[in-house]
Amino acid sequence: MEPLERAELLLAKAKDDETLLEEVISNEKVRDEIIGFHAQQASEKLLKALLMAKNITYRRTHDLRELIDLIRDNNIKFPESLMEIRTLSPFAVEFRYDYIPLEEEEEFNRQKALEMVQQLRKWVENIL
Repeated sequence: MEPLERAELLLAKAKDDETLLEEVISNEKVRDEIIGFHAQQASEKLLKALLMAKNITYRRTHDLRELIDLIRDNNIKFPESLMEIRTLSPFAVEFRYDYIPLEEEEEFNRQKALEMVQQLRKWVENIL
């Protein structure tokens, strides 16, 4: 499979996570950690799709900061407006598997998480 085809596959999988977020975003039975996990997963897949399409090798990681740094290190201008997406990294492992509940003072904005994913997807699609 060619890099662009693999990138498009990752993009489709990211859209699946985004669709799930849209469906459950208002459901109070779904914990914030689950919303955060799928927002992180969508973001990770989008960043990896971009890297793959540009033939940039990346190591296996869930760290959005590392992926963004790699994008920037390869002279792709990552929008400052999307830098906050990095805050989703802990949802990949810590909150997902260790079940560390979010602290009260760490208010999680579900809608903002979804909007960040949507903005990131649009940016990646424009580049691809």
